[in-house]
Amino acid sequence: MQFKMWSIWHILYIMSPFIMFYILYILSKKWSNKTKHIVGYILGGISILILVVRNLDIYVRTGWDVEVIPLQVCHIGSLVAGLALIFKKKWLLLTTFCFNMIPAFLAMVFADSLANYDTLWKIRPQTYVWGHIFIVVCALYGIFTCRPKFEKKDFYQSLVLVGIIAILAIICNSLFRILWLWEPNYFYLFNYKGTPLKFLYQVVPSSVYGWFEINWFYTLTLLAVFVGVFIGMYFLAKWIVKKIDAVHDI
Repeated sequence: MQFKMWSIWHILYIMSPFIMFYILYILSKKWSNKTKHIVGYILGGISILILVVRNLDIYVRTGWDVEVIPLQVCHIGSLVAGLALIFKKKWLLLTTFCFNMIPAFLAMVFADSLANYDTLWKIRPQTYVWGHIFIVVCALYGIFTCRPKFEKKDFYQSLVLVGIIAILAIICNSLFRILWLWEPNYFYLFNYKGTPLKFLYQVVPSSVYGWFEINWFYTLTLLAVFVGVFIGMYFLAKWIVKKIDAVHDI
C-alpha cells in the first residue's frame, strides 16, 4: 500500500487521533483515577516505544545517523508525551500540549514524506504514522481526562525545557555538520526546508562564526512564533480544564 496525499486513507489518518481520543474520553468518564493513570501509563509507554523502535530500525539499517538523535520537534514529542503520562508530570504534559501537539498534527496533515515510501508496511513509515497519532492522543488525554491544575511554575519549567532543547538544536545543527558531515535541520532552525518560510530565511543572509552558522532573523522569528503559540496553548489548556471541572461540579 502506497500513501497518497488527500486520499481517503489520508483523511482517515488526520481524523484518527481525535477518534481515538474521543473513544477514550467517553470511556474514561466511568473510570477511577487509578484506571485513568494506568491507561495514561500505557499510552505513554507506547509513545516512547514507537520512538525507540524507529531509532533502532534506523540504526540497524544505516548505523549512527542524524535521525537517530531525537532532537526534532516530534521526536521530542514522543518522548515527552510518554514521560508526562507515565510520571504524571504537569510541566511535561504542558510541553506536549503547548509545543509538540500542533507540529505533530501538522505533520499528519502535510504528510507528503510518507509518499516517498513504496509501501506503508515498513517500520519507518509505520512509526511515522503512529508516532504522530500518539503525540496528539497523549496530549489530549492528559488535558481532557487527567485535567491537571496548571500553575505558573509548570509554565516556566516547560518553557525553560523547550528553550534548552532549542538552543541545543541550534548548536547541533552546525556542530554535526562539522563532526560527521550530517545535514541536520532540528526544529527546522537551520533552513526553511520542510516549512513554508522561505521568504523569512532569505530576508537576511546567514552569519558564520567559525563552525557555527545561524540565520538570526529567521531563527529568532521562528522562535518568537513558537513562544507565541506556546503561550496561547497554555491559556487554552487552563480554560479547558476549568470548563470541564465546572461541568463535573454541576
